Amino acid sequence: HYYITNNLSQMTSLGIAPTINGDIVEEFVIGVTDTLTVRATQIRSEAIMWQPLLRSAVIKEHDYNVIAVYDTMTKEQQMERLKVDGLNIVKTLINLTISICNEKILQHVLVLVNDVLSDKENIKLFEDIEDGNAAEKLANKEAPKGLSSWEPFLDLLNRPDEFIVNQSCLILAKVISCGQFRLDSKNLNWFINWQVSQLLQSNTYLHTILASQQLMLRVTEYRAPFHNSTCLDKMLNILSTRISFQLQYQMVFCFWLLSFRTTYCFKLMDFIKPTAEILRQAVKEKVIRIILQFYRNLLTNHSAPRKIAELMIQGKVQVVIGQLIEKNWKDEDIKEDVEHVKGVLDEMLQDMSTFDSYLAEVKSGKLEWSPLHTNPAFWRENAQKLNQNDHEVLRMIRILLKDEQDPTTLAVCAHDVGEYVRHYPVGKYNVEKLGLKERVVCLLDNDDPKVKSAALLALQKLMLNNWEFMAKTNA
Repeated sequence: HYYITNNLSQMTSLGIAPTINGDIVEEFVIGVTDTLTVRATQIRSEAIMWQPLLRSAVIKEHDYNVIAVYDTMTKEQQMERLKVDGLNIVKTLINLTISICNEKILQHVLVLVNDVLSDKENIKLFEDIEDGNAAEKLANKEAPKGLSSWEPFLDLLNRPDEFIVNQSCLILAKVISCGQFRLDSKNLNWFINWQVSQLLQSNTYLHTILASQQLMLRVTEYRAPFHNSTCLDKMLNILSTRISFQLQYQMVFCFWLLSFRTTYCFKLMDFIKPTAEILRQAVKEKVIRIILQFYRNLLTNHSAPRKIAELMIQGKVQVVIGQLIEKNWKDEDIKEDVEHVKGVLDEMLQDMSTFDSYLAEVKSGKLEWSPLHTNPAFWRENAQKLNQNDHEVLRMIRILLKDEQDPTTLAVCAHDVGEYVRHYPVGKYNVEKLGLKERVVCLLDNDDPKVKSAALLALQKLMLNNWEFMAKTNA
């Protein structure tokens, strides 16, 4: 298992992106129930007959002598043996990966390779192979190409077997990310584009693809190719669907790794609204923690933190934060993150005008019965501002009245239309021209009694010239 950092919150607060060689606590590993892990457990338990491969000259005698002994050992014994004869064993496993075509046996070999990499110290064995090749080339330019520690796994991505492909993907990600060796730009771009092609909700190995990206995004020079690919677009599509909390966590973890760089934060703004929705429903602490740290980075590293704050307000992040801060968190990191994000948003809200807050809420598409809507002083001061930018706010309200299903949002929209004409009587013409009155009339057939009531009241305000007088008379 690989780990990434001993204190994610501390690294976020310091603006330090984690590296693979950092201190360790958080597992990158996918989990005991993911497809790859379950299948690998089955494959590891299946015995392989190596001697027929030797007799048919599929494998060399030296490799047979190594694997015939190594494969009979328990995993614990294998780890001990690697300390003594690791380089020889890894070379044999890579040779077998190249020479074996039988899918069942190749699956078994790949599981053994991945087991070697379950101890991060063993990445050095793969690096030694590359270092040996480089030294040989330096000494003799005519020397034939040596054994590659990564190329066989890149080639296996073209195989039809799903397990072989995804196990190779994870092995390759470890080899090129967890040590000092780095993949050249041509092969890196090909690998990243291949990963992007696998980012589908229907992919049963999606956990594995995301795990490989979690590994690679810790490498600074790999982040730009990821950011410049369609990776984030594909993730945004998946994140908007119903997926497991583990997939949510893995995706947001990738966003968090990218959010240490200011230039990447612009594209990451698109993820504020979907992650806010996840945060609103999240019950797993690790999901809550990684989203909060992602937000901290955006608020800290983005060149326009006010814009980030506005998007968070539109996504109702401050409402969720208000709920989270009331909880008694055992995890001090979460408590610190909640307080930090709340403090920044509160400060931004104070700097924003009251109408800015109202505009941000309308843009969010979810309206609630807050003082912004019910306070007559707000409408006296701001009713005419709904005409700004070619009646931008009124047009957004019209869309909500047409498409929104949430009863509270519909009721508040109808109420706001009524308050607009109540405090800006000339606005009745705009309401008619933009089709708002028609949309409010349609709400009279809504099943929710509160929506009906709000619509009826708004229509009364539209029709009466002296609303204030009528309101006092009815009272």
